[in-house]
Amino acid sequence: MFLKQKIHFIGIGGIGMSAIAKILFQKGFKISGSDQNENLIVKELKRKGVKVFKYHSISNVDDVDIVVYSSAIKKNNVELKAAKKRKIPTFSRAMMLAEVMRLKSSITVAGSHGKTTTTSLIACILENAGLDPTVINGGIINSLGANAKLGDGKFIIAEADESDGSFTLLPSTIGVINNIDLEHLDFYKNIDEIKKVFIKYAEQIPFYGFLCICNDDKNSKSIIKHIKSKPIITFGTSESSDFKAQNIKTIENSISSFDVCVNFKLKKTIKNVKVPLIGKHNILNALCAFSVCYQLNIPVRKISEGLIKFSGVKRRFSILNKNTKSLIIDDYAHHPNEIKTTLESLKKITRNKVIAIFEPHRYTRINGLLNEFLESFSKADFIFILPIYSAGEKNIKKMTNFKLEKLFKKKFKKKKEIKAVENEDYLFNDLKDLYRNENNIIFLGAGLSTNIAQRFSIYIK
Repeated sequence: MFLKQKIHFIGIGGIGMSAIAKILFQKGFKISGSDQNENLIVKELKRKGVKVFKYHSISNVDDVDIVVYSSAIKKNNVELKAAKKRKIPTFSRAMMLAEVMRLKSSITVAGSHGKTTTTSLIACILENAGLDPTVINGGIINSLGANAKLGDGKFIIAEADESDGSFTLLPSTIGVINNIDLEHLDFYKNIDEIKKVFIKYAEQIPFYGFLCICNDDKNSKSIIKHIKSKPIITFGTSESSDFKAQNIKTIENSISSFDVCVNFKLKKTIKNVKVPLIGKHNILNALCAFSVCYQLNIPVRKISEGLIKFSGVKRRFSILNKNTKSLIIDDYAHHPNEIKTTLESLKKITRNKVIAIFEPHRYTRINGLLNEFLESFSKADFIFILPIYSAGEKNIKKMTNFKLEKLFKKKFKKKKEIKAVENEDYLFNDLKDLYRNENNIIFLGAGLSTNIAQRFSIYIK
C-alpha cells in the first residue's frame, strides 16, 4: 500500500532534501518536487524520472499524499499553505529523515564542521567491509557520484544537520559529535544555546548504542559531563582520548599517515593508518571514522583499506585543474574556522602563493563573526571578495563585499592584495595572469562560488 503514496518535496534541489527523495524514490515511492534553481541535483533527479517543477504553485500539490519541505522554505510558501489547508500531512526535512532512519540501525554524524567528510569516510569503510550501508549525505561522495545510496545492509548512515536544531529528532543508534562552534547565528543566540541542543542530541542515544565525541575540541569536551548515563567513547590527539592519533605525517600525493593508539578497554596501537586527505581536521575526521567502525567490530584491516580507498567528497578541497606548478581548488569552506584550516592545509603542500576567492555566505554569519573572518585569511596572499550570497536573508546592516574589502585592507594594511569584484569578467582577467604565474587558486564558499570555479577551470584551458 505504501508504495503507491505520492510524496512531494518543496525545495527538492537542496543537498539534504534530494538525498531523502532519492532514497524514497528507490524504495518505490512516487516522488515529485519543486525548486526555483535548476541545479545539477535537479537535473540528475529529472534524469532518474522524478518530476520537478521549476516554480512553486498550488497545482504542484494536487493529488499528493505527503508534502516534505526544506528549512529554507518560508511559512507563506504557496505549496506549503495549500497542503496544510487541504490537510495533507506535512513533514520538515528532519522529520522525514527521522522516518526513513527508523528502517535500519542508524549512525548519525553531527558537528559544526567535518560532518560530510566523516559521514563519507564511515560509509567507505562499511562498503569496504561488505556491509552495503544506506547513505544520506550532505555532499556528493565521489565514489558514488551521488549524495545518497540505498543499501541492503542493516546500517543507515546520515549527516545530522544542526542548523535549525531539528537533528535532535533523528533516531540515532550511534552518534558522532566532531566539534561544536559558534555557527548558524540566524537560529542560535550564543554558544551555550548551541551546546544545549548538542546535549539533547546526545541524550537520544540508546543504552545499546554509543556516542563518539572529539576530545580535542573544547566545546565538545565541555558537554561530556552533562551527558548522563550514555556510553561515550572519545577520539583525538590528547592522551586521555580512547582513540588517540599520534605520529601524524603528510606523505606523497597529499596522503596523511598516523598511528592509532586504542586506549578503550585495552592498550593497542595500529601503526601507519593512511588516508588521502591532509590537515589535522581531516586526521580527526578519519580517526572518528576509525573509532566508530572499530567499535562495530569491523576488522582493522578492513577499516584501513576503507580509509585509503576514500576518493573524497565534491567541494571538499576538490582539485579541478592542475599543472606542474599551480592548482585550482573548489572548497565548501564558509565559516572562519573552516577557511583558516583549509588555507593552512593548502600552505603545507605548496610553496607557491595562495590566491583566495571568497564568497561570503549569509549576512548573519558575516556580521556575527566579522573579526573571525578577517583573521581566517592570514595564510592567503591575495584575496578576491565576491558579492555576498544572502541565502534569502535581508541585509539589515547594509553589508557588501566592498565594505569587506575596506575592512580587510585595514586589517592587513599593505601586506596582502585585496580586491572586491562585481562579476566574473573582472575576476577572470586578474586570475588568468595569477594562475599562469604559478600561483594556487582556491574558491571558498557555500553559494555560487562552485559554479564560478568550474567556469574558471574551463576558461583557463
